[in-house]
Amino acid sequence: MLTPFDIWSPTFHAPFSGDVTQEITPRVFSPDIKGSPAIENRVQTEVASYGKQLGKVLEALVTLSEKTDTPLPEIDALITGVEKVKANAKEVLREEAIAALARLQRADPAAHAALIRP
Repeated sequence: MLTPFDIWSPTFHAPFSGDVTQEITPRVFSPDIKGSPAIENRVQTEVASYGKQLGKVLEALVTLSEKTDTPLPEIDALITGVEKVKANAKEVLREEAIAALARLQRADPAAHAALIRP
């Protein structure tokens, strides 16, 4: 839905320059949501994220695959891809922490020493 502000002050984006994140949350008043968006939101925030829920389903599929000698190459590829993303995220986090500690050491050596002291 366009508002007057969209017309008076449009935002232009070059190709592939828009947002690259997507939040997956139930839309409360959407007619295409089946079930209860309020319950979906509570499950996601109080029990487990969609990723955690999907992880449990994938674990169950791997167990069934092993027990029944039924190969599931698409599931194996999916799991491998998820593991790569997680490993990369951990490496990026480590690199960011190292860089932050280096900045702290330059800016405040005493605080750095206190932080890394065993």
